[in-house]
Amino acid sequence: MGDERDYLQACRRVLAAGVLARDRAEVLAIDPGRWPRAAAHLRERIASPGATSSPEAELEMLDFGHELLVGLAETVERLIGKDARLAEVLLRLQLDCARVRFVFEETAMRLQDDPLRFAHAESHGRLLQRLSDAKVGLRAGRWEEARATVAAFRAEVEEHARTMDSRAGRRSGGNS
Repeated sequence: MGDERDYLQACRRVLAAGVLARDRAEVLAIDPGRWPRAAAHLRERIASPGATSSPEAELEMLDFGHELLVGLAETVERLIGKDARLAEVLLRLQLDCARVRFVFEETAMRLQDDPLRFAHAESHGRLLQRLSDAKVGLRAGRWEEARATVAAFRAEVEEHARTMDSRAGRRSGGNS
């Protein structure tokens, strides 16, 4: 069990470091005052010296789980059509963090031979497709379509958390 945990932590750090390496410059190019209050501490953590290799920054980006997905989706939804640059950067960060988190969860479920892993992976695929569709709509300037897609993502991620947590016997709103 300890070997599995070490393996998962190593995977998580490698994947999260990739997110920080890709998104760090763009995220930090956004004026701190434009960041939503709920995500301001995350920006500060990313901006801190050595954050690109800090396990704490990596874990913080991923451990918010459900709350991060919903919070960023709400923020992006409000920003579409008002601040396209910030919306795009936060949407990319959300998509990258979701990919990393989902890969981590699915790997853990595979290692444990969890029978729910297939349903979980299918749900993750739909959620990632919603974010990708929102990104396309945002880039094309189709604000209403992008906003509706982000709203659908937010509703689906809420349902995903309730469904998957109840199947696994966990509290709703957990880290799925």
